[in-house]
Amino acid sequence: MISPLTYDDVKGLKADGELGKFIKFHMGEAQRAAAHRRGLVLRYPDIAAKLAQPPIGFSTPDKWNGYIPPSTDCTGAMNTARCRPALLALVAEAERRLRQPQETAAELEEAA
Repeated sequence: MISPLTYDDVKGLKADGELGKFIKFHMGEAQRAAAHRRGLVLRYPDIAAKLAQPPIGFSTPDKWNGYIPPSTDCTGAMNTARCRPALLALVAEAERRLRQPQETAAELEEAA
């Protein structure tokens, strides 16, 4: 697990003139991860349709940008948003389906 950024860490980054680069890098990583999750889920229409159902509830699946709320809030308290586990489950199912053809091909090759 990555240790959380402390106030002293931020002060050091700022003093070194690296804070802006740090923020840009991590924002870019977060945006790429969200775009990957979005593309993965929207690839499967039956999974994507669940984005418009409770507890997620987007008006249409394409409105989701791939963001999943963090597991904790800024105080360290557990995030109790009902959409979080539902979004995680959709992404996990899409990832499972994406791997499934590869696993099936490997199994067929082993059997031959």
